[in-house]
Amino acid sequence: MAASHVIQIWRQHGKKYISSKVRFLKLNILLAPVAQDQERLIRLIVPLAKGNIVRSDIIPIRLHDCLLVEHTKSFAKPLQHYEGEATPIVKDDISLPAIFAKAAACILMRPVPQVDLEAVSLELDEELDNRLSFPWIISEMARQRTLVLVDANSSHPEDGLGLYTAAAALGISLVVLDNAGHWLGNPEYAHVCEAFIPTRLTNPPGEDMKDHIVASIRAYGKPVDGIVTFADTYWPQVAEAAKVMSLPTASPEGFRIATNKYLTSKFAGHQAYHASSLAQAISVAQDHDLPYPLIIKPCGGWSSEGVYRVDSRSALDEAVRAIIASRHGPEFVIEPYCDGPEVDVNLVLQDGELLFFEVCDDLPKSADINGPSVGSLTNFHELCSVYPSSLPEAEIELLRETFQAMLLSLGLRSGVMHLEGRIENSMVQYTTEDGIMMLSPRSSGSDRTPKAWLIEINPRPLGMTGSQIVESTYGIDYWGLALLSAVGDTTRVRALARPFLKGPQYTSVMVFIPADFPSSCQGIFDSGDICADLIARRPDLEAFISRCGCLVKRGQRVPHPSTGRNTFLAYFNIFSRSSREEALKIAKEVREAVRYTFV
Repeated sequence: MAASHVIQIWRQHGKKYISSKVRFLKLNILLAPVAQDQERLIRLIVPLAKGNIVRSDIIPIRLHDCLLVEHTKSFAKPLQHYEGEATPIVKDDISLPAIFAKAAACILMRPVPQVDLEAVSLELDEELDNRLSFPWIISEMARQRTLVLVDANSSHPEDGLGLYTAAAALGISLVVLDNAGHWLGNPEYAHVCEAFIPTRLTNPPGEDMKDHIVASIRAYGKPVDGIVTFADTYWPQVAEAAKVMSLPTASPEGFRIATNKYLTSKFAGHQAYHASSLAQAISVAQDHDLPYPLIIKPCGGWSSEGVYRVDSRSALDEAVRAIIASRHGPEFVIEPYCDGPEVDVNLVLQDGELLFFEVCDDLPKSADINGPSVGSLTNFHELCSVYPSSLPEAEIELLRETFQAMLLSLGLRSGVMHLEGRIENSMVQYTTEDGIMMLSPRSSGSDRTPKAWLIEINPRPLGMTGSQIVESTYGIDYWGLALLSAVGDTTRVRALARPFLKGPQYTSVMVFIPADFPSSCQGIFDSGDICADLIARRPDLEAFISRCGCLVKRGQRVPHPSTGRNTFLAYFNIFSRSSREEALKIAKEVREAVRYTFV
């Protein structure tokens, strides 16, 4: 029997679906060839509810890495309105164009043996229940909104346009403020944003930054719905500008505490000290008889750059000199080192209500006592993050309660918040089994009470590549939520902050490949695409890679880790549907299989 193709229509209204099989012959433009005695299903998703789609690409986002699906294509436009279907539209004689005209998206399933068709169709019904049981069609009238973005969040178009893609899918027009000469100011990129307005921005921010921002918004001359930045150190000035322009904002003072590492540490109740020179640091350490190890980090730093663990007086000298020579300014904080398991904590807040919360485990870093050696042993290079966390449930709840309370006390009541922390006196610790780091019950000191230890607050989503793994694991796009929150679109924030019904679809591991080379090298990267090379050599690993990206090019000069710069060469988002152990095993294989050279 020749291979045939089956089309099914799936329609949404609560949990009611309408499914029908219709055979068509002329679908070559949509379907790749299938083997003899196999069939392939197409599902067309047709909204039954009347209203606007929450974002035009929501269905491909929610079906990413679905095992049954080969490809998903959205037909929706931003803010597209659907009249809904009160009665079934599927009839024996209905035309393909008539079906497609009403569909929001098309799902192309993987080919299956003919005998398995019904079973696979039922499995897809369950997946759609899990992934799309939230209000992705909203009855509230949707409108185009305009958002001012301070700092373009991208130094080059090759950095990726995820933020701008999300804005377009949400129907949000971006007015971008950044320094003259930015690539967004070139006519060839005029389609990326509504307007680009050259604005003097410096880091650290100058006292007149607020005035520059206000002048640029007024020069734009059109109504705007909000103002946002994803550059941490700019938040106090952006909040001040928002108040001048009568735009919604949290307290500038709250942002000032949240984005200054010294103020954050004092706010969290740590024994923290402030200094701006080596002499001051030595005086602080001696006068207060500070016990080692200590943490030294810039007050206005980012990406864990210039963060050092100090185990001795000589190490203190080296760390302070590195900070002063770095790009984060001379002011730094000195605080105790907490050796508990490190975590990233991400929260979505709306008017003080917690809509979504997740924790990932940051495996020990190069500066941790049980961390691997990468570059300089005293700095903190991201190496591996595992989603979701395997901390005890009581410690995860402790993080939620403690960190949410801190944000609210600072007046940060809405938005996407990325916090980093540790669990002091945790009931678990990292051990190594067959070369893989695992959280295991602590053998000693388990009678002490665990505490949530705050490292830093970032009033923004975690980095773009980091957010991708949350999006695929939970179905939540932090950057889209941050944009919607900034323009006050609470209805869509609440809709899009809902994860899959069954929780994370797999265990995922973000494997960072940091720059690691002998200090005798010039630091010139002398390889091609690290990711493509690995997949070509190890095709057996490709099935476990959700996304990956090489971040450097041949001939590019890369700073050595000892300079305080945390430069990543590539990343791999690894997943396992079976277990955390398998995900970590694959992650280890990927790291060991990576090949690159420096000259």
